[in-house]
Amino acid sequence: MALRVAVAGLGHRGTVWARLIQTTPGLELVALADVSPAALSRATSRLGLDAARSYEDVDRALSEANPDALVVATPPDLHVAPCEAALARRVALLVEKPFTCRLDEAHRLVLAAEAANVPLLVAQNYRYLRVHRTVRQVIRSGRLGQVGLVVGQYYRVPHPLPPSLARLPHVVLWGMAVHHLDALRFVLGREATGAIAESFNVPWRSRPDGATFQALLRFKSGIRALYSATYESSGHEYFERGQEFYQRVVGERGTLHVFHRWLVLCERGKLPRLVRRGPRPEPEESILLRQLERAAVAGEPAECNGRDNLQTVALVEACLRSLTERRWINPQELLRELD
Repeated sequence: MALRVAVAGLGHRGTVWARLIQTTPGLELVALADVSPAALSRATSRLGLDAARSYEDVDRALSEANPDALVVATPPDLHVAPCEAALARRVALLVEKPFTCRLDEAHRLVLAAEAANVPLLVAQNYRYLRVHRTVRQVIRSGRLGQVGLVVGQYYRVPHPLPPSLARLPHVVLWGMAVHHLDALRFVLGREATGAIAESFNVPWRSRPDGATFQALLRFKSGIRALYSATYESSGHEYFERGQEFYQRVVGERGTLHVFHRWLVLCERGKLPRLVRRGPRPEPEESILLRQLERAAVAGEPAECNGRDNLQTVALVEACLRSLTERRWINPQELLRELD
């Protein structure tokens, strides 16, 4: 029997999820929910779905369509209510990143899911990009030796943002940095123990708020990281759709350079060599949907579970607090305050 899945929030990401659910064996798209009638109409038309399966209220969608799982793709600051509605009905959850905009909200949802024994996953799809999986493999292979320093830089030219994202302060933190911070946890296999950050705009731009972000990070085992992201770059509009990503992982035995899809391993005493990323048998979102299916049907623990993602939310909150307090903040201390 197929896993019955509903989608809440029908912007770009919600529509992507709905289309993937339709084409994934073992899953059935049973309902769409959005407060906007226009968004519902567009989505049902594009997806070829009966209008009777569309709802302007998540509670109605859950009670009438009776799904086994709900994908939450509402605006980032509106994730909590649909999650609570699903958990009240013991419906499995896959929540778009960022999980929530506040650590205490995420913690409350995780406790509720664990108490009800309901799977709760967070869609941190970037950690499954081949480039990040390959970096993780190289680190774990020991070819770099002990890792001590990571530098990550993301650049994007100004571009239209969804209104739901553009209205948030520190926009690039929510739009992109949360991806890279989670991926950094994933590739290092270490949790953050300190963060100090700043969020600003370049002198010639003032909107959207906080379109540039920089952070110094500390991780367990003494690893340090420097990370920056911006939506205010210029001059590379025609390269990779206006985006650039660079990462440098420095170890005692060598350095791994990452530039978009290209990886170059420079081991001590050896010539630099390219590292292949390997095949991409399915989209990263499909990996997450399969995790959701196995968790909901077989009770299999999901890698991208809500409890794990509390570490990412805590790291983001540490960055946010450091913006106002102008000091280092330890994400682990923030988590301990909640226990």
